[in-house]
Amino acid sequence: MISTSAILILLAVLFIALFLGVPIGFALGLSGVITILFSADTQYLIQVPITLKNTLSEFVFVAIPLYIIMGNLMYHGKSGERIFAVAHHLLRRVRGGAGVASVAAYTLFAAIVGSSMTSVLTIGRIAIPEMLKQNYTKNLTYGLSALGGSLGILIPPSIPLILYASLSGSSPGHLFMAGIIPGLMIAILLSIYTVIKAPSLKLSTQELEKSTIPEKENKNIFIKAIPDLLLPVFILGGIYAGIFTPTEAAAVGVIYAFIVSSIIHRTLPTRLIPTVFIESVKTSAMLLTVVVGAVVFGSALTLLGMPQYLSNFISELSVAPWIVILIMSIIWLIMGFFLEVVSILLITTPIFFPIAMSLGFDPIWFGIIMVINMELAVITPPVGMNLFAIKTLVPKESMGTIIKSVLPFGLIIILVLALVWIFPEIALFILG
Repeated sequence: MISTSAILILLAVLFIALFLGVPIGFALGLSGVITILFSADTQYLIQVPITLKNTLSEFVFVAIPLYIIMGNLMYHGKSGERIFAVAHHLLRRVRGGAGVASVAAYTLFAAIVGSSMTSVLTIGRIAIPEMLKQNYTKNLTYGLSALGGSLGILIPPSIPLILYASLSGSSPGHLFMAGIIPGLMIAILLSIYTVIKAPSLKLSTQELEKSTIPEKENKNIFIKAIPDLLLPVFILGGIYAGIFTPTEAAAVGVIYAFIVSSIIHRTLPTRLIPTVFIESVKTSAMLLTVVVGAVVFGSALTLLGMPQYLSNFISELSVAPWIVILIMSIIWLIMGFFLEVVSILLITTPIFFPIAMSLGFDPIWFGIIMVINMELAVITPPVGMNLFAIKTLVPKESMGTIIKSVLPFGLIIILVLALVWIFPEIALFILG
């Protein structure tokens, strides 16, 4: 029988810590430790470091800091600028061209960095001023950037997918492949919405050619961007062909990104290389702190028997499996208001995954459903990280305006979520 008092202690400590501004990783860990001390003998705490060791020693976790380094190398090496330049050059003469070019750039850059916030800060720095200059409304400009950046957690390489793979025992390579089509569907629907809502072109062809990209650079623009555009092809192609694992692909990607940024383009000066690694260490440490805290929190939930209790409770209910997924999605949505993606994923996967498997769902499909739900978390207030990224780029804009702008775009994610939900083959057919 689940101890109600222990559950209340767990939740009370967590929310009080978050309210006081304690970092999420420490808040999760603190609530877990206090609950364990309240519910069991102190000797049970010995199991916590053992669980941490077993979790963090998994080979797949090596990929996380490597993908972060790769993304920072391309970010500081101005890869995003070259990718946006190509997309904008191709589409600048059509209605909605700047917006669709932004979507294309977000999509391509997502396949490089695997981070939604980095995508917004990189592409948005160029795309937002360009769209506003072409009379796009603030709602369309900010909402497009928030949703476009969210593709970074679905289109591979994706750090949330790596974490899910570790927690569920699924194949990271299969998850990467399964995320491609749903990610492209979101990008296509976002482009269609942009074309419909974009203002009519008011600039002449000559003015458009002069905006962002000088005419003298047009001949070289595609050649310059080829190495950047080949990075996701190189990584995903190598994984799919079985040449290397996703973790090995991350290491190869770091070397490739360094060569592209420092040697081929020379846009990453030597003086910035220490900055790249310092930022990568900080981001990795912050992320792995959340992982550690979530593992301790999960240990407390396991001690209380929460996963088994919920699994038995769901199995005893006479409801259709789709209702269970709907309930999970609502829980993910509510948690997305208050927690960031990694925390939600680490807390709920150990609980929801066994339930999903008992209902006969495919583990790869379930992982994609979960991560699409996580895309809502990065654009929903008050903790949506992409909202803060946009605020960083337009500091004079009110947070209320930015939040209002994302509301219609959440419907695009919900539509794709429903399609993948109803037609699992959308995510699975690429696996054969």
